[in-house]
Amino acid sequence: MSAKILFSNERQTDKNSISEIAKALKDGGLAVFPTETVYGIGVDAFNESAIKALYEKKQRPYDKPLLMHINGIEMAESVAILDDRARELIKRFTPGPLTLVVKRKSAVPSIAVSGGETVGLRFPSNNNFLEISKAFGGPIAATSANISGEKSATDANGLDSVKDIADIILDGGECELGLESTIVSLVGETPKILRLGSFPKEKIEEALGKCD
Repeated sequence: MSAKILFSNERQTDKNSISEIAKALKDGGLAVFPTETVYGIGVDAFNESAIKALYEKKQRPYDKPLLMHINGIEMAESVAILDDRARELIKRFTPGPLTLVVKRKSAVPSIAVSGGETVGLRFPSNNNFLEISKAFGGPIAATSANISGEKSATDANGLDSVKDIADIILDGGECELGLESTIVSLVGETPKILRLGSFPKEKIEEALGKCD
């Protein structure tokens, strides 16, 4: 069955569409939503059966962890252990196209993080996402809205491959940046760039010093 498609403007979000997306997540569904980088597909981060369904339907290898999509430091603390470096980056540069890898809390289902002891925190700045996150009220375990190995979608035209696996899709127009977030690990003594994306390495080094 094809996903239900809703619409919401980035500048003036549609409250009914936002509410439907949040309800789908609460009901264990797979929801597609825009961010400032690319479209994401996600589920309730604490619902293990929904997480398993996301992996299987997206054909994502279980050794590739999902990112916790959140709207601020309070939600981050529900899934992660934050040190001073993490708090500094969150304070200065989020919401925005930056993902922080830090130590996870035990509340995070092991399946969502591939059995590891770390978790990736993603803070999208897209207004539609922020309203979804607020309405849902918890972290959303998500990844790019595509079948594994395919190109990431930057607008609704690129979502054809997930229309048959998602329960609901929010068409919020074209993503502002169109390039994935930068991922920085704060687990070791020296910050390490795991993926260079939309957020510049120079800003991280400006805040924390040299990165690997």
